[in-house]
Amino acid sequence: MARTEGGKLTPDAIRALAGRTDIHFPKPRVVTVTQPTETGQVYTLDELRALSATCRDLSLSLHMDGARFANACAGLGCSPADMTWRAGIDVLCFGGTKNGMHAGEAVVFFKTALAEDFGYCCKQAGQLASKMRFLAAPWVGMLEGGAWLRNAAHGNACARRFAEAVADLPGVALLFPAEANAVFLALPPAVMEALRARGWRFYTFIGGGARFMFAWDADPARVDALIADLRAAVAG
Repeated sequence: MARTEGGKLTPDAIRALAGRTDIHFPKPRVVTVTQPTETGQVYTLDELRALSATCRDLSLSLHMDGARFANACAGLGCSPADMTWRAGIDVLCFGGTKNGMHAGEAVVFFKTALAEDFGYCCKQAGQLASKMRFLAAPWVGMLEGGAWLRNAAHGNACARRFAEAVADLPGVALLFPAEANAVFLALPPAVMEALRARGWRFYTFIGGGARFMFAWDADPARVDALIADLRAAVAG
């Protein structure tokens, strides 16, 4: 795993990991990027193209973990094609579960040679559902009706609403730009305890920051309630 600033992979980081070729080091074959990243930031199209060019130079495939792919598309305002095959992505895992679907992710191969025997790999890994059509059918409604993008845009908007409302509070700091549906805050321990005492649940990780996620069905009234409770907790 590459160590990078802010959670974004860079061409230099890829070259550093792929530079060693002796038998005592793993032989790399694929690079995976998470879009948006684990810190809620979104790779720009130029950044993706630069990663793709580096992968081509090193004969590596490029895979995109898109559990929140729709949030990235909504955040950049670009088409799925621009963010994937036009930018040099070979394989996309398109997330549905975190965007309103009850189950199921779509694996899309743009470099079709990589799909050879994929069905058998799924079977061997225990991922072949006996009634796959029931997992596939909801994608039709999500994609044809535009719900995939509307849902993601709503989650992103709620995240921005929260981030903009609390960024100037004393003792509160945004750890990363809020570019999708995640907001990471540095909060004093007493403030985190006060929020939890008010019934709010959130993870603390990546340097101790508090992570707030805003789902496809986030209620704006609840977002405002969280803002109010955070302001009250900061005020003491």
